[in-house]
Amino acid sequence: ARGHRVMTISPRYDQYKDAWDTSVAVEVKVGDSIEIVRFFHCYKRGVDRVFVDHPMFLEKVWGKTGSKIYGPKAGLDYLDNELRFSLLCQAALEAPKVLNLNSSNYFSGPYGEGVLFIANDWHTALIPCYLKSMYQSRGI
Repeated sequence: ARGHRVMTISPRYDQYKDAWDTSVAVEVKVGDSIEIVRFFHCYKRGVDRVFVDHPMFLEKVWGKTGSKIYGPKAGLDYLDNELRFSLLCQAALEAPKVLNLNSSNYFSGPYGEGVLFIANDWHTALIPCYLKSMYQSRGI
């Protein structure tokens, strides 16, 4: 509403039916493996809403865990939470650079490098660490 270009990024847990597959995929290192994530997108109320698509997120809602996305019960985490949210953070850092979004009449193309990240809650706590160690150290 104030003229800023805004993107939100969250895991795709399959409940976002109006988001479309951008056909953009990136590789991120998670633990000892390289994982491929895809981005889904929708544009609502002036905000680019981006969803990170990967089986590690979808398996939590496809009947395997009773739709509990953080742990089997309150206070108990899934063992792969650190890997899943590392993947989310790395994908979030790549999204502004690789997504060519033209949904708004005022903005088009990738967001580029001139962005501000707001890391909300523990799921995105690695974003500032990755920004410093993986991007700033390379001049990005």
